[in-house]
Amino acid sequence: MTLAIPAFDIFSGRYGEKGVIWLGAVARLDDARTRMLNLAEKQPGAYFVFNSDTKALAASIDTSPPLRASESERAKGAA
Repeated sequence: MTLAIPAFDIFSGRYGEKGVIWLGAVARLDDARTRMLNLAEKQPGAYFVFNSDTKALAASIDTSPPLRASESERAKGAA
């Protein structure tokens, strides 16, 4: 019996940015989406699922609270 390597990695953070955190891996995309949604419900923020077989983004969600106008301006100034 051979064990399959899970194809879908779940991360906290935004795809393509530094500082993402690997949270785990699962074999099926449906399971990865469900886990990502459960995580986002408990701890709002950005999450994504990466397919290690195709090397592509498979799903993402961002439940971060919207920035207020003053925070948005500061964020633009910092960039």
